[in-house]
Amino acid sequence: MEFIDKIYEQAKKAKKRILFPEGEEVRVLKSLGLILRHELCIPVLIGDPDKISSIAKKEKVDLRNTEIIDCKNYKNLDKYISLYCEIRKHKKIKPGDARKLIFDKPVFYAALAVRAGEVDGFVAGAAHTTRDVARAAIHCIGASKDTPTVSSSSIMILPDKSLGSNGVFIFADAGIVPDPTAEQLRDIALASVRMARTLLDDEPKVAMLSYSTRGSGGSGKSMEKVQAATRLIMEKEPNLLVDGEIQVDAAVSPEVSKRKNAKSSIKGRANIFIFPNLDAGNIAYKLTERLGKALAIGPILQGLKKPASDLSRGCNSDDIANSAAVTAIRA
Repeated sequence: MEFIDKIYEQAKKAKKRILFPEGEEVRVLKSLGLILRHELCIPVLIGDPDKISSIAKKEKVDLRNTEIIDCKNYKNLDKYISLYCEIRKHKKIKPGDARKLIFDKPVFYAALAVRAGEVDGFVAGAAHTTRDVARAAIHCIGASKDTPTVSSSSIMILPDKSLGSNGVFIFADAGIVPDPTAEQLRDIALASVRMARTLLDDEPKVAMLSYSTRGSGGSGKSMEKVQAATRLIMEKEPNLLVDGEIQVDAAVSPEVSKRKNAKSSIKGRANIFIFPNLDAGNIAYKLTERLGKALAIGPILQGLKKPASDLSRGCNSDDIANSAAVTAIRA
């Protein structure tokens, strides 16, 4: 079974309520056709009901099975204002400031609804920046105790099925943490491992990427950070298949791995790439998508208490449906 078919099947079984705070966005509305046809989730939209209905009519989108939350008259508004003020009391947030934030940036209402248990997750980013989506998720949903570094991962599906897990990789972090410490890299890797265990029918094999393989690059702060992160991961999960620092070719090619890193635990069969910084991660995932003709799902926020997914502002309706499916499975 193809990976997309598999996650669609899993999402259908999950039957989760997923909130879309960009309900007036044409691409979000177009995604509903795919979401409802495959029953990927129970969709809930935020927006002006009249505008949503008008756009849906123009785009021939059936809204009969879709709940719409009126952005001019939010339900549970006072409850969410109080909740936000309580969460952010250390910042001395006033009710008026919370109200303004919710009306200015509906993604905060979405994150509060997830926190309150009214919905199971949210998907946003078609019209919001990653910064706003991440800030809403971090402030309102909060970081998990197990992996307190909130980061993002992207699921990359390549045409070449001989690579990764039948062509599927998890790349992290490509969107949130600019220059992670060794401890943050550990958290990013362990959160990505949890993602893999949820979504892949394969054992996680983690490559802690660098410009060097096992000291071949001499010395340098970046590779030393990756080495330290790898040690921290192994202390936390000693049975995990992880190797670092390691170059990409040694991580994905068994032949190269034999020459460069004969004792590697992943043996050139990595399915999770952990990048040393945001520059490397973001560049690599976009190169893989554009030049490698990979299908990218995400960015998916990880390290949170409850699931949320970011979207590239260049996303299409299929991308939104795919992110909804993954969010539903994680919930």
